[in-house]
Amino acid sequence: MLDKLVTVNLDKERHLRLTLKGMLEFQKHTGKNLLKGFRLKELSLEDSAALIWACLIHEDKEIKYEDVLNMIDLHNLTSVVNAVAECINQSLPESEKAVPLAEKPQPG
Repeated sequence: MLDKLVTVNLDKERHLRLTLKGMLEFQKHTGKNLLKGFRLKELSLEDSAALIWACLIHEDKEIKYEDVLNMIDLHNLTSVVNAVAECINQSLPESEKAVPLAEKPQPG
């Protein structure tokens, strides 16, 4: 049974799901293996964009990393990162769920 898809509004309504293909594409792009663990809030902007892209390629095989870069700005970054955290949490076995949501940027 497939995990529930997480809806996110970018250029249109899209659905996040982290598949093995997505994890492999993330690794090819960043050199990092998601199965070795990571902290979402410690990812660089480039790695965060690659992770978002990796969660989108299951439904849009033509989407490019650069496309994702143009879909996200400061206005929607926090909500998109939170959606990715939700997506990852839904993919994990019950005992491993705990990817923290992104914190809102503090002014200043």
